[in-house]
Amino acid sequence: MKPDSRFYFTGSAVLTLFFLLTGQWLLLVLPFFVMLYGVFVADREQYEAMDEMAMQMLVPRASRPAMLSHERFECHELLFVHAGCPVYRYLCTHQECWALAGAAGEVDCEGEAITVFPGFVYQRRSA
Repeated sequence: MKPDSRFYFTGSAVLTLFFLLTGQWLLLVLPFFVMLYGVFVADREQYEAMDEMAMQMLVPRASRPAMLSHERFECHELLFVHAGCPVYRYLCTHQECWALAGAAGEVDCEGEAITVFPGFVYQRRSA
């Protein structure tokens, strides 16, 4: 038997009444944690009940992967420092090289591009 969220909500209400009537004031924390776990279970139940179309409408997918750190790359030609982070003209790894295209809001790059913290877009450089 797998208890659902109603089980935890009912249990927390019963425990609250029991502890109030018996004067066990310090144990009133226990029903609070049972109720919080019930909220967690209720959220999980609602996500499982959603169909795929509703999930796509309510939970946005990232169009681009998260910002990468420049520490993952071998950096060449420091241009300036933005928000306390250095901005380089070229970022290279063992297999590929990326060239600075501009700030993330100003440049709309088509094709293969990455975003590097603090928000600059780099395009793949042809070898």
